[in-house]
Amino acid sequence: MKKLLLIHFSFLAIFSNAQVGINTPAPVNTLDINGDLNVRKEIRIGASSATKGTAGAKGTIFHNNASLNVNDWKNIKVADGMGSMSLFSMSSVFDKIGVQFSGNNGAISPYPENMNITGDWTVLTGTISTFSVTNATNKVTFTFQTTAQKTVNANTANANASMSFGCGIFVDDKLKAVRTDVLLGADGTNKIFNLNATLTNIEIKNGYTVKVACTKRNLNGGTIGIGRAVNTGFLNSDMSQSVLTTSVLQPF
Repeated sequence: MKKLLLIHFSFLAIFSNAQVGINTPAPVNTLDINGDLNVRKEIRIGASSATKGTAGAKGTIFHNNASLNVNDWKNIKVADGMGSMSLFSMSSVFDKIGVQFSGNNGAISPYPENMNITGDWTVLTGTISTFSVTNATNKVTFTFQTTAQKTVNANTANANASMSFGCGIFVDDKLKAVRTDVLLGADGTNKIFNLNATLTNIEIKNGYTVKVACTKRNLNGGTIGIGRAVNTGFLNSDMSQSVLTTSVLQPF
């Protein structure tokens, strides 16, 4: 009887230390479930031998930290004005090369939405980025900032003549937002240029491409740099660099 009892407890010890699989003959964790999991009550994490884990408070989400033994609950914070949307993704890209225009004037006609990118436009290569949309309800916001600077030739009749340009945001090589601006002042004059745009409820897609491109308008005999210092006595590449930030908001 003692021998049978000893064998019985030995099997219990082996079972208590084993990995358990449900619908899988080869479990890879303490409990390995191959199938749906239905939990009728709360899930608690962070338990110890002395205390049970926490189920989190209302309005919190489960947060998977880089270190698996410190997973926790995080508050959901939604900024005013976003409604029921939260930040799905955000990326920023930088460009220090920029572009410069000189010579003849460019076209000054209006630029229609969804026009194809053409040879009249020069892409700021560092601003090329990608983003994805996974929900039909969405807002995609683009924030672009750069610096425009002018320089004039020595034989220019009017050194203070204005110079104009335009910059646009292209998504999959289609124009989605555009702004024009004018530079006034003497040689070396520069200014900050901003372009902000929001697209609403665009189609679900993995891997949209976004880029910024600029074009010349009226130059009046000088040279204009967009995101590029054309007169380094007043500006350098760090001061003139361009930044494009893309933010995708979706319901949480």
